[in-house]
Amino acid sequence: MSWRKKAKTSLKAYAFLAPFLAVFSAMVIYPIGLGVKLSMYGQRGARMWYIGWENYSRILQDSLFWNSFKIPLFLLLVQVPLMLILALVISFMFETRKRGGALYRFIYYLPYTIPGIVSGLVWSYIFSDSMSPLHPLLDALGSGSLLTRSNAPAILLVIILWQFTGYTAFILYSSLIAIPREYTEAAQLDGAAHWQIALRIKLPLLKDPLITLFIFNAIGAIQVFNEPWMLGDLVVLPTNYTPTMYIYSSAFAQGRFTYASAMGVILAILTCAISLYVLRTASKLILERHT
Repeated sequence: MSWRKKAKTSLKAYAFLAPFLAVFSAMVIYPIGLGVKLSMYGQRGARMWYIGWENYSRILQDSLFWNSFKIPLFLLLVQVPLMLILALVISFMFETRKRGGALYRFIYYLPYTIPGIVSGLVWSYIFSDSMSPLHPLLDALGSGSLLTRSNAPAILLVIILWQFTGYTAFILYSSLIAIPREYTEAAQLDGAAHWQIALRIKLPLLKDPLITLFIFNAIGAIQVFNEPWMLGDLVVLPTNYTPTMYIYSSAFAQGRFTYASAMGVILAILTCAISLYVLRTASKLILERHT
């Protein structure tokens, strides 16, 4: 192929990508660059001045910011593994169910289609002191209020599991049905039971989608905002209950936009670091098993 044909092909490719690149640059790259730029400035009202890395040095000593990672850490260590396990069980149920499978998949997927704000409102109503439909049961059991600050992490766990487990199961089910039937048929001829096929053949083949889903859900756990924000209307939660809540409060309640931008940059760096660590660790484990 001559250089003219190569240049013409490259030009067509860039022309095809141009609309996406323009929108991506305007909606993603520019806001990120502007956020990094603002993080280098001090602010008092509408007046801003360059201060370099001073915001970042203040954040390193800000105990409120670092204490806000307790809930994301709880979700990362408890909610994400628990949701993946439940999603695996549900996806295997999807695969084995012959009648009504599409209906059950739709029912499990439905919570994911509900916006986070709406689901937060619904669950706030369920756990509220005055309107909860569970109050007759609680009164019979002699229990107190459901929605307290100490119970808030468990309630967040319930809400997030309800909202995202079905979606995660649907993704795993899509990977399950993509596994060639020859694997399972050969195992059945060798006398393997259904649970043996699921655990020893299909589960190892799901390692790639499981790693991807773990990373996506870990990012969601670190950046959780909607659910605790909605619960904050019914129970008093500190402004630094999660990092995103603290960033939002610093920017829009206290007017510290440049300081909030610096916290957002640090949160993004931590998120990328965790994702890269999981990817590299998983890649090393996969290579060790194949060698």
